Amino acid sequence: SSQVDEAVELLLSLPQRKVDPTIYSYEIVMSELLKKWRGRSARDSWRKAVELLDAMQELQIVAPTVMFNRVISACGKARNFGAAISVFEKMKDQNVEPDTVTFNSLISAAANTGKVGDALRLFDTCKEEAGVDIITYTNTIRACAKARMSRKAIELLEDAKRNNEPLDAFIYTAVIDACAKARMWKDALNMLGDMKENNILANEYTYSSAMTACGNCGQWKRALELFDEMKKEDIKPSTITYNAAVSAISKGARLNVNNSANSGINVSKDEKNLWIKAMALLDEMKRERVWPDVYTYSGVIGACASGGRYKEALDIIKTMQNGPPKIRPNKISYTGAIAACAKSGEWSHALQLFVAMKADRIKCDVVVYNALVSSFTNGGKPDLAYELWNEMCGRGEGKFVTEMDYVSPDVITLTSVIASLERAGGADNEEKMDSTFADAVERGIVLPSESMDTTWEIDLSGMSLPVARAACRFILKRLQRTTKLDECQDLMMITGVGTNHLKNHPEKDFEGDLQLSNESDEVKKKFGTTTLREHVREVLEHDFDPPLCSDIPSRAAGVVQVKQEVMMNWLESQMQ
Repeated sequence: SSQVDEAVELLLSLPQRKVDPTIYSYEIVMSELLKKWRGRSARDSWRKAVELLDAMQELQIVAPTVMFNRVISACGKARNFGAAISVFEKMKDQNVEPDTVTFNSLISAAANTGKVGDALRLFDTCKEEAGVDIITYTNTIRACAKARMSRKAIELLEDAKRNNEPLDAFIYTAVIDACAKARMWKDALNMLGDMKENNILANEYTYSSAMTACGNCGQWKRALELFDEMKKEDIKPSTITYNAAVSAISKGARLNVNNSANSGINVSKDEKNLWIKAMALLDEMKRERVWPDVYTYSGVIGACASGGRYKEALDIIKTMQNGPPKIRPNKISYTGAIAACAKSGEWSHALQLFVAMKADRIKCDVVVYNALVSSFTNGGKPDLAYELWNEMCGRGEGKFVTEMDYVSPDVITLTSVIASLERAGGADNEEKMDSTFADAVERGIVLPSESMDTTWEIDLSGMSLPVARAACRFILKRLQRTTKLDECQDLMMITGVGTNHLKNHPEKDFEGDLQLSNESDEVKKKFGTTTLREHVREVLEHDFDPPLCSDIPSRAAGVVQVKQEVMMNWLESQMQ
């Protein structure tokens, strides 16, 4: 019968009806209760399974080991490790001997809930009391993967080899997954090579994990090579495999953008156009009748965002919005599309996506708001950027930030808003810039009170040029308010020697400056270059009246120094 609930209730009521149930009655009902094909998830059935075990104990019917094992397994699938251990304790209380399957189920439950310490302890106990098998090793390695313990996972694989366990694709896939999560892509590829040496055939999950390992470390080319290798082995790619390939491309595209902006690394044309490869994989999936899911679309959108291809990102969002519920846009896909619009300065499209996101009742975090602020910055809408900042600080009418979000700005928000206001120029925007920076200090976003900074020695290193300017203005105004002339000292601003940045460049990112990579001499001459150190010196000279002349100490090349005499003269002039 498919009426399992009724069967459970009837069985539990038998003692009240003066009918003594037998162990066979419990075995039949328990078997049906825990069968997946009945449409009942283990998440729903484990409680009733535990209830049946308790009823058996009250009637002094001792459940066999296999029945305890099935209930422990159900608890593990429901991700309830505590319940699994509780059943195990009941098992020991009734003097039922656990076997290897018992420990395998317990270790699997620990792996499902990320309890690697418990998994390793159970592995050692199993080794001593029941003996381990290949499943014991695989489940323990899965737990290690959750904790990114790739070295321990590899050690367990080597131990399995010494124990002459029959190695299979499952244990290798678990190890490769651990390497992927620990960002050890070379170890992951070594595991693939080890499989070939031992004549163990990799499956689609093995290749997907290896591709993920490469993608997590920016090795998108190697990931695509594995994708092609898999197809040559006549393994048909599934949605999972395509997702691993798309994700590797998306992460590679994002890494290229970061390298270009932050490290001055030259990026080839092929690397700049990784979004084309992501779109090609999406088209290939449709030709091969492998259906994309929300992760596929989100990955492609991410690649488009890194490439500034907002039109393609918007098209994908529309496809997702018009598709079945399982591919509806989620927070990741919306955020990626907003970021794509932001990179191109398409603030109106970004705002429309933000509104759609709210309409879909998706909670927006600070990453979403930062992408929206970036769109206002790059779209030349400083007033909107400033309005959004105020709402994130708990002021305003709730036009952007609702009670559902409870989001606060961070240093990325600050950097973008300050850049937007500085670009717009004008006394009004400078006042807003000063107000924004003061908010950030009060919130501990910059110049935190617990840092090593003092009133006269402040660390500005790592700040973008616009934020550094705002910091200088804040520091000097604070000194003006709080310092007496006889307390005056040398003002020391730590900037570091710094990397050259392009100034006033039309393609500056939302942080407000563009680090120098392989720009032509003509570009450098047209827009000018500077370091943070030199920028701070320019601000001190041009933003204040009278100008504050500064020096670079001979033994501290990364410090801007305003000497005591200069500071005293400036403070005295402000009192007049």
